[in-house]
Amino acid sequence: MARHEVVFISLDPPYFLDLEDQVYVFRGWAEVDQIDLPDIHLSINGKAVKVVTTEPPNFEGYLAGKTGMKFYAKVDFRSLFSRETFPEPFLLEAEVRSGSRVRTFEYAVTRAWARECLGAFQSLRAIPPEPLQIRVTGAAAGGYHAAGREVAKEITDLLLDFSSQGAKPSGRVLDLGCGPGRVIDCYADVFPKSKLFGCDIDPEAIEWASKNLSERASFDVNPAGGRLPYPDEYFDTIYSISIFTHLPEEIQFPLLREIRRVLKPGGYLITTKLNPFSFELPEDVLDEARMGGFAYWGESSKTEGLPDFYRLAYHSDDYVKERWSPFFEILKIGRQNINNTQDAVVARRPREFYSWIPKQVRAIGRGLVNRLALARRSAAA
Repeated sequence: MARHEVVFISLDPPYFLDLEDQVYVFRGWAEVDQIDLPDIHLSINGKAVKVVTTEPPNFEGYLAGKTGMKFYAKVDFRSLFSRETFPEPFLLEAEVRSGSRVRTFEYAVTRAWARECLGAFQSLRAIPPEPLQIRVTGAAAGGYHAAGREVAKEITDLLLDFSSQGAKPSGRVLDLGCGPGRVIDCYADVFPKSKLFGCDIDPEAIEWASKNLSERASFDVNPAGGRLPYPDEYFDTIYSISIFTHLPEEIQFPLLREIRRVLKPGGYLITTKLNPFSFELPEDVLDEARMGGFAYWGESSKTEGLPDFYRLAYHSDDYVKERWSPFFEILKIGRQNINNTQDAVVARRPREFYSWIPKQVRAIGRGLVNRLALARRSAAA
């Protein structure tokens, strides 16, 4: 069954700093090994600050039996960051350590804050508002960018593993189901010369990404279950993370067909699935998966702001290998190697015998064939 190691450390929200927050008090709590000797440390973008511990928090419910300590740290950013420069785009990161435990929290900052506290203009990492974060990740807990960075690394590592077989991590790349651009923003850090595109069925997310990440990628809204807004054979690479994990069968197959259409012959698709036998699911959902290799859990929680069909879907390995093979060569299926939860599927659009002919020449050829066929039908009439 899927399991995750939970680090019991928290900093209080909101994770946002404006001009009035040039001096800011970080407050939170952390699990500790010894209540009388709490080993809690806080650093802001790598610079240590003084922490004051106060009292044990009231752990109840699922935290019963844990030992913790509340703490706070008052930080004057103008003094802390005096004459400092940081990699761009800048994102404020607060790292809390308690013994061997560690968590990092991100704080979006305004241009006014950056001007006053950093002493020089720097480009800033954009973090979407909390409702969009929750729509994408299920929470707004101060780790939005770090999660996107990890997924971008997992995608690029997979593509690099297949680079000797023609995979292109750079080139023209589509993030299908990009949301507000959490992954594509980080992908652009690794491959800044790539021509990046993102599309999603969520117009609110695309509006935010277009406004805040337009220098990183081009963004489009695509209709659910409809035609993608791109020409045939347009992309070298497409990745689509946590999309097929939410679609019923009647939508996933038209989408696979569209992905094949806009992907170049020999181009790579990285997507994900959920293995039904790695989770504690209702028995009727498991029975459906046992019978056909696929299960759509229509009674799972609805995601606010997304269509009603966007629930949870599960695919066995054999189902993907058999049912997706008319569209792609299935090269590899991982095991919970994306986000520690989802199975990566590495697929490739096969090269047809005529793939070496330039697309424009093939289009001319098809036009000639169609005109000849029309002329023959006219002559026969």
